[in-house]
Amino acid sequence: MLTTATRDAIRAEIVAKEAQLALANAALSAALTEIASYRLDTGEGSQQTKYRGLEELQMAVDALESNIRSLYRRLNGTGIMNLNVRRKQYNRTR
Repeated sequence: MLTTATRDAIRAEIVAKEAQLALANAALSAALTEIASYRLDTGEGSQQTKYRGLEELQMAVDALESNIRSLYRRLNGTGIMNLNVRRKQYNRTR
């Protein structure tokens, strides 16, 4: 059973993560509509610059969504609360 303080802390973390997710989604939307890279060729040399990659943004969005789902499961008591794993020792004689 979670204490009130723990539940409040989880709720605050959810709010913060959802705000981060909104920013990440906005950045992803902007990246889809704006130029993602450009190439500068002066004749003497060329350079290519790339803004933050779509894959990197999508990975950030996926990670945030996963983290938020995990926090909701923890808050609602539907996730793993506590897991103790013990290895059984066998006495082998030869």
